[in-house]
Amino acid sequence: MAKKHRKERGHVAPGAGAAAAAADRFPAWLAWPVVGAWFVFVLKSYYSRYPLNLGSLAALLSPGQYTEGLFSVLPGHALTLLAAAFFFFACFGLGRAALRAAGFAFSGALEEVSLSCGAGLGLLAAYVFALAAFKLLYLWPVAVFLALAAGLGLYQLRAAPPAPAEGGAAALGPLDLAALAALLLALLLNLAGALSPEIFYDALVYHLAVPNYWVIRHGFEPMPYNFYSNLPFTHGMLYAAGLLLKGSSLTKFINYGAGALTVLTVLALGARHFSLRAGLWAALIFYTVAHAMFASWSAGTEALLTLFSMLALYCALNRKEGEYRWLWLAACFCGLAMGVKYTGLFTSVGVMLLYAWSDRNRPAAALRNLALFTLIAAVFTGPWLVKNWLYTGNPVFPFALKLFGAGATADPQKLTEFAGHAAQIGPLTPKNWLLTQWRVTMGQVPNSEYFTPLFLALLPVAFLLAAPAGPALAGLWVFFLAWWLGWSVSSTMVRFLMPAYPAAGLVLAAALFSPGHRALKLALKAAALGVCLAALYVSALIFYTQGRWRPVAGAVPAEEYLAHTQPTYPYSCYAGIKFINEQTGPGSKTLMIGDEKSFYFKKDFIVSSVYDRTAIVEYAAAAKDGDDLYARLRGDGVTHVLFNTADAIRLGREYRMFYWDARVRAAFDSFWARHARSVYAFEEAQGGRVFNRVEVYELLDRLPPGVPPAFNPVKEIVMKTLDAR
Repeated sequence: MAKKHRKERGHVAPGAGAAAAAADRFPAWLAWPVVGAWFVFVLKSYYSRYPLNLGSLAALLSPGQYTEGLFSVLPGHALTLLAAAFFFFACFGLGRAALRAAGFAFSGALEEVSLSCGAGLGLLAAYVFALAAFKLLYLWPVAVFLALAAGLGLYQLRAAPPAPAEGGAAALGPLDLAALAALLLALLLNLAGALSPEIFYDALVYHLAVPNYWVIRHGFEPMPYNFYSNLPFTHGMLYAAGLLLKGSSLTKFINYGAGALTVLTVLALGARHFSLRAGLWAALIFYTVAHAMFASWSAGTEALLTLFSMLALYCALNRKEGEYRWLWLAACFCGLAMGVKYTGLFTSVGVMLLYAWSDRNRPAAALRNLALFTLIAAVFTGPWLVKNWLYTGNPVFPFALKLFGAGATADPQKLTEFAGHAAQIGPLTPKNWLLTQWRVTMGQVPNSEYFTPLFLALLPVAFLLAAPAGPALAGLWVFFLAWWLGWSVSSTMVRFLMPAYPAAGLVLAAALFSPGHRALKLALKAAALGVCLAALYVSALIFYTQGRWRPVAGAVPAEEYLAHTQPTYPYSCYAGIKFINEQTGPGSKTLMIGDEKSFYFKKDFIVSSVYDRTAIVEYAAAAKDGDDLYARLRGDGVTHVLFNTADAIRLGREYRMFYWDARVRAAFDSFWARHARSVYAFEEAQGGRVFNRVEVYELLDRLPPGVPPAFNPVKEIVMKTLDAR
């Protein structure tokens, strides 16, 4: 029996023989009722809240709607794919050269590709950081660097082709083939998401907007009214390179590629420590979580954070006793993870705990190595802390405000509100904490809708399905628990838990493919496949109903799509930004009022986030009168104002963006009447009724004779609406 099992798996992790011998430590009469009853209870509760309705499947699969304008957009999609292939191959070549120079050898092609690409992405981010620090953020330094890296990659591939794929040949049964097909469908759907125009609100406000500002300014510049610019931005360095090479389309593929590389990493990790089939199912479980799919459609932080986190875990699990090269590489990836997002700290904690547990018999050496681990990780995280300290006086801005302060331009009260809104967490009593884990799965917490039920259904009973955990499975548990515990006391936003999804998927797959309880595991795999397919269908339906497919298929031009309000994309200001990019002079600079979605600018701008002081209010408060306000704006180079009426009302109502008093409002009204001239307007209407108007105003020293003062939408619409509340 043991020989047959080893042959099927192709690769057996150390200790697998002992695991096989102890496979039935829990008898079937215990495993079946406990696992089955809990699994059915969780799924029944979940699908009673989210019943699966296949009534939209016919509309979703109707081919004619996708092909009518497809040929008009295919050349553009092809260029984007070529640019993405060049970008990732260059990163692969750069990372492979660095890792081979450091003495690393790989167990197979999957491991080599995922680790090399991850290392190359990290090195590229460090290079772009240096360019930005020295005001050299131009196309040619990035393009030449990547071209050299791609050439190096080609040379190395000829000299040393990759090893065969790890895990050996694995016979895939019908369920495995179905799992592979579902995974490929998920990759294809997310590819369509990556080809769609960027409408993710957070990307338009900071994930892409801040790197875009630095590209416009050719390097780091303070953004005094956008506190997001002082968060870690390792991902932003990669996005800046993408913006210089191919614009927003490539930045979305960097994010999509990070998700696809995480799938490769999970496959490689599963093949190395369990089996290729286990890796396939783990990848499917991770990648079809609706929130992982949503994250693949937009340029955010979670996909890159998850990639660097999984690579750090991979390296930590590869470490052998007395050999520390892999541990130091894990430290590099931990530093990159923390450079993407502060929650990357959970990655470092998980990896350090994993190492400390494995080396617990040598505490002095373990402490010394953990100290060195911290120093290596700081190489990739420290530059962001230094930058934030120089700009704000707070290295971990916008947190630890009582310890370090908020800086001269930030609003501490609004930053505190931001922390609360991001966490979405109530009082941390034991009862609330326990109930929240259930409520999150059942979609009873905001932004947790359509989360997977598989983790809650199987993780608590996984120990009944498998023998005692070996080193790899124990390491996965340590990493997952560190991430989950850190997240559970700091947030209820399930998107923020995404770096733990692959580890959870691997734990579940390891249990499902361990020896023993064959019939029960077959039933569980079939049910798990059904859950993954249901999640894939729901994600596809959301993609369809949001209309994201329309510009991808050429059913509507991308610019027309961006110019109008879409689901999750309220009150677009794109038409006004497009006018400024195309119709104003090269030295123009725009002040945005009533909107914070600044990404699509190609010329200089000033924008205020809802968690900052509002630029126009601060300018007006510092001015003696309207003429002085005009002089201050012109002194800072402002030539135009972009105003978004509907969003100004929304943001003013929800976030108190217009907090001025009567004197300050009078100064603004005087300035507007004497110095603003409308040069462009765009209206959105529904059912014959205008619900939003975006307008661009030119600032003049004095209005031409006979030109009446411009209509003042701030005074006549926004403030009257807000005052009437």
